[in-house]
Amino acid sequence: MSETVASGPDSDTRDDERLAACFNCKRSKLKCVRTAGSSVCTRCRQRRIECAAPAYHVGRHKGVKNKHTGLEKAVHQIEQALRRSSAGHEQIQSQEQANELRYLLERSRELLASGDRSGVDDYATLKSEEQDQRSSPNRTPTSLDTPPSQLAARDHPPMQKGEGDQLSLDDAENPLQLLARTSELLSAIQPRAPNGVPGHTAFKYASRNDNDLQKFFGPYQPRLDVGDDLDPVELGLITLAEAEALFSYFYDKLAHTRWGIDPVIHTVDFVRSRSSFLLTSIAAASALFSPSLESLYKRLSNHRQKLAGIILSKQYKSVEIVLAFMVNIPWISAGDHWADDETSTWLSMALTIALDISLNKIILPSSCDPHTPRDGVATADCITARKALLIDGFGDIDPASLPGRRLLRRRERTWLSLFVLERGVCLARGRDYVLPMSPLIESCDQWHLSELADRWDGSIVSVAVLRRDLANLIARVRAICDGYVDNNDSEAAVVERLKTEITLFFDRWYQTWPLQIGDRELAARHYFRAAGLSSALNVLRVAVQGENQLKSMPNNTAIMISCAACFALRVGTVADARGSSLAPSIRTLITETTDVLERIGSTPIQRKGLSCIFARQLRQILKLASRSADNARSHAAPSREATTAPVFPDINTGNVHHTLPVEMPPSTMPSDYPLFSTMSNVQLDEAINNTDVGLESLWEDFQFQNGADLDWMDWSTFA
Repeated sequence: MSETVASGPDSDTRDDERLAACFNCKRSKLKCVRTAGSSVCTRCRQRRIECAAPAYHVGRHKGVKNKHTGLEKAVHQIEQALRRSSAGHEQIQSQEQANELRYLLERSRELLASGDRSGVDDYATLKSEEQDQRSSPNRTPTSLDTPPSQLAARDHPPMQKGEGDQLSLDDAENPLQLLARTSELLSAIQPRAPNGVPGHTAFKYASRNDNDLQKFFGPYQPRLDVGDDLDPVELGLITLAEAEALFSYFYDKLAHTRWGIDPVIHTVDFVRSRSSFLLTSIAAASALFSPSLESLYKRLSNHRQKLAGIILSKQYKSVEIVLAFMVNIPWISAGDHWADDETSTWLSMALTIALDISLNKIILPSSCDPHTPRDGVATADCITARKALLIDGFGDIDPASLPGRRLLRRRERTWLSLFVLERGVCLARGRDYVLPMSPLIESCDQWHLSELADRWDGSIVSVAVLRRDLANLIARVRAICDGYVDNNDSEAAVVERLKTEITLFFDRWYQTWPLQIGDRELAARHYFRAAGLSSALNVLRVAVQGENQLKSMPNNTAIMISCAACFALRVGTVADARGSSLAPSIRTLITETTDVLERIGSTPIQRKGLSCIFARQLRQILKLASRSADNARSHAAPSREATTAPVFPDINTGNVHHTLPVEMPPSTMPSDYPLFSTMSNVQLDEAINNTDVGLESLWEDFQFQNGADLDWMDWSTFA
């Protein structure tokens, strides 16, 4: 009895000494010290707070089946953490942490498999637990060689299967996306060895292949050309203040020549965060037209070329990159040969990127335009507003908010501007159209009627609809001409139908087509040629009169002006042969136009525009044409009868340049000829229709129905 009493205090003392640390000391990570026989630690007594400690358990905790040490203990703890995470606990904060733990788990097992054979039994136990854990098809292997930070999270707990496995195949827009969705479904299947035990070698390579497929078919992520090694401001090529000034100059002086950029959205800060290529391109375009910024333009243009190569090699894609290519196209410098023009190359890159990021699709619901119809549009031609913002990297912006609507409208504006630019480039260079006719273009007539419309949105829509409907007009005109023989209509009726079709078309654009159709035998031919000559001379007249407004003229405009000059020169050759008073007027107007083209293309000194080359070539063509006309007149018979004879009868008379035109006597030539550059549209049309310039003649070397004869880029044709 005495031994029991005596042993009691010793047992209590040992229990007090073995009492676990209190919660306060554990929380502060301090040593919990208690005096003999006290249940309150020294620190809690000094702070006068409650001292509560858990009961001290000798041995293993309840529920622990095996005792692990060293690496095996770490492996067991990782497995427990992953298992608790799958059960819905919050111990693992993110899926990335879970991937890291799985990666460590696989590496640890690999080390255990190649380690000391003394741990084989314990490792076999772990493998059996692992086999039980992986029996579910929802568990997927992780690569042993690929870092987990580059892998997409693919593990879903059983209770979240209904939400995590909602991989819809219905919204796949093309076979590639359908294959991507199918691969995501198949990635949930665990590859196993034939004997039912996972094989390490097969598991390793199969996991690697699965991860490669998962990376290839993963969702699209925006690829932006940003960074300290690309930003011209960070590289010291330009200061932030200079960038602000050049952007202001662009919006004030150059925005009318290159549509698609919204000054509200595309500020310097926004553009810097989205595309170094666009930032450099806008700054370089503004510096191109500033006489005092020649050195700055050279630096920016060199950096722009470097960024273009980087974008092509690294496959950067964004809406701003498309805009950057479009900004550069109007003022691309000429190469050593006309075929070296980079316009078509840059335009094709802009079109490729635009299609890759789905700019051609209608946004559902409409970003800002309730007037545009959406009925009858195929699902493949539509994209949700949320998905469009995700593609651009704005997943955190509400599509219904004002910033979201502006960002979505910028996508539509970019596509419409690209359509207008592509059609203009193809018309100027005689190329076939490449950009597809999308539902957005077909239904854009009211797109500019929006509270978020930019000042140039109306111009974009007007030209887009004009280019869109022009093909239909040409088809109707051809059908009328082709049906002339079958319908047995009179020439006057055919001309009236043609005039009605064309007049109704251009009346929608508040323009006039005031040509009077003479009731003559070849009225239709006269109508087309008179209309063509009138249009060509009007283009040249506007270029001469509007030189101040054409200082930032794009290359496309220079090409079309040169084409009009060649057309007028060809008609002027016929007029000169007939002794018409319009021949010297036409040549004078072409000469004035060449002077304008050369002044525009060489001002300022760093401009080096394409119009300079066209102006020099036009002068050479004028010299050759004058020389040819002088030689022809010198061989003409000086008889009076020849002066009244028709020069070009309506029969096959051969090439115009080889026909011997008869010169009118100098006394019959008017002393003062009309100056077209000072006329109005009405006066110019009256002069053409009231003067015989050979419009009814049959020009065997100038057949309008043969497009090859209008290939004005073949300069030898006009020599």
